[in-house]
Order: sequence, then structure tokens, then C-alpha cells
Amino acid sequence: MTMYGYVSGYYRDKFIKDSNFEYQANLLLNSGIPFENCFADGFSHVNKERYKLHRFLTTVAKEGDILFVPSLTNLYSNVRELCCLMHVVEDTGVIIKSGDMDLSDDSTASNWIIASQLAQLDYAHYLHQKCLSKAIKKAKYQATVNVGGHNKRVITPKYKQAYDYLQSHTYTATQEKFHLSKSTLYRIKQQIEHQLRPTNTAQSYNA
Repeated sequence: MTMYGYVSGYYRDKFIKDSNFEYQANLLLNSGIPFENCFADGFSHVNKERYKLHRFLTTVAKEGDILFVPSLTNLYSNVRELCCLMHVVEDTGVIIKSGDMDLSDDSTASNWIIASQLAQLDYAHYLHQKCLSKAIKKAKYQATVNVGGHNKRVITPKYKQAYDYLQSHTYTATQEKFHLSKSTLYRIKQQIEHQLRPTNTAQSYNA
């Protein structure tokens, strides 16, 4: 079991002035954790990624290791990051300890747990909605593509007239009248007849 410390925040950014980073860093350095086990991610107005935290959780952290942060907000910025953090902590077995999470009866730990659970539910709902959205987009795309992978033609009034004319005339006569190639006439015929074809009903079988 090894003790580590971590902070994050805006550091020396000329656009965003935030003295909270230095305050959090001082709290971490005064926590008694060895200096070589402390690390930080400094943000800028164009980059707010936690590269060192991600590297720690994926390559360094072992089950039973303790990661101390002065504040839990050092670990995440939004619901997505919070949920990802929860899963990583669960998988690695890392113990999270925070200066603002006292394990007494009147502590804010219960609020953290509740917030985490609510965030996970919200993220699960987001993933579900995203999955549905992708399925709808895929279905719309498949509706515009033939089995061979070619985009379906839009049946214009001219194509419809050509199809009707083709019912009582040859391909050559229809081609000359509407100035369409035989391959185009064939695809139009196939597409219209496919649309007119009744949908097969599912068969039922007795057990």
C-alpha cells in the first residue's frame, strides 16, 4: 500500500487567473506525503485534460494504494469524468481520500456517494440515449442504400412515367423515349417493385 497525492487546476494561465491551484498544492505538500509521490495536472484555457491522473490510474496505481486529494473536485470536471473515475476506481481498487471528505456522521461523504450514484445513473441514461440515436441514424442510412451498397435513386415523376411506359413497351423503346440508360431503367424497375412488394409477416410456430 502506497500513499500518493494529486492536485489539478489552472496554473499560470494568462487568461484564467485562479489562485486555488497553489492553495490546493500547499495543502497537498503539507499532508506528509513524500514529495516524489505527489503529482499535478496544470490546466490552461484551451486544455483541461488530466493526463498525469490518467497515467497514474492506468499504469502506476495498484489495489490498496491511497490517492489523496485536497478536494474531490481535483479529480473531475463534469459528469462524464466523474463516472469514468468511478469505474476506474472500482476496477483498480485504489482508495480515494480527500481533505473535504471526513468519514464522520455529519460529513459530506454521504453527499459525495449520492452525487456519484446520481451521476452514474445520469451517464447511463446518456449512453442509452446515444445508443438509440446511433440506431436511428443507422436505420435511416440503411433505408437509402441498396443491398449492393449503391445509393437508392429518388423516384422522380420522370422515372415513374418511364416505369409505367416500360410495362407495355420494351427497354429499347423506353430508353429512346425517356433518354435513360437500360441499367438506369432496370434499377428504377427493381426499386419501385421492391417498394410495392408486400412485407412478409413473421411466421409463428407451436412449441
